[in-house]
Amino acid sequence: MRGFSFRMTETNLIEDLRLLSPPDYRWLLVALLSMMAVCGIVLLARRWRRASITGTPDAQGPALWDLALAELEQLQHLLAREHSREYGIRSTGILRRYIETRYGLHAPLLATEEFLAEGVRSSALPAEHRARLARFLELCDLFKFGRYLASAEELRELHAAAIAFVVASRPPEPKPLDGVKGKG
Repeated sequence: MRGFSFRMTETNLIEDLRLLSPPDYRWLLVALLSMMAVCGIVLLARRWRRASITGTPDAQGPALWDLALAELEQLQHLLAREHSREYGIRSTGILRRYIETRYGLHAPLLATEEFLAEGVRSSALPAEHRARLARFLELCDLFKFGRYLASAEELRELHAAAIAFVVASRPPEPKPLDGVKGKG
């Protein structure tokens, strides 16, 4: 029987091992750099979002609180007993969006208690606003989930409280420096 036989000598083994290339870890370096770039972009986006949350008006539109007040004013027609539930849903949505944007809280799917607890934990929402906001959201929850029908007077008071919250939560206007005169 004639077969193929391969005889390995020490020189063949060494030559064969030299032909093997070392492992290439460039793909790992590229993956790590990509992950770091993505994390950096996410962090910069968060920082940019928080910096833009101050609510100051820019050249492109009205201030954040002005938008919230305008939206609340559009709910005037819902201040009737038969519209209690709809008023609760819409006004709560307006205030939640305002608070999330103004104070940087991101909690769109949280229940009222969780939302308020998030505000306390983050210390973003000032303490003087928490009690007023808690009462407003709890009453709106009664409309939304408890099917409570408020009187028109109760709805007007609640509406006034929502407007007062937005007005009170505006940042103070910068005061002009004393003694500085404009060029005229």
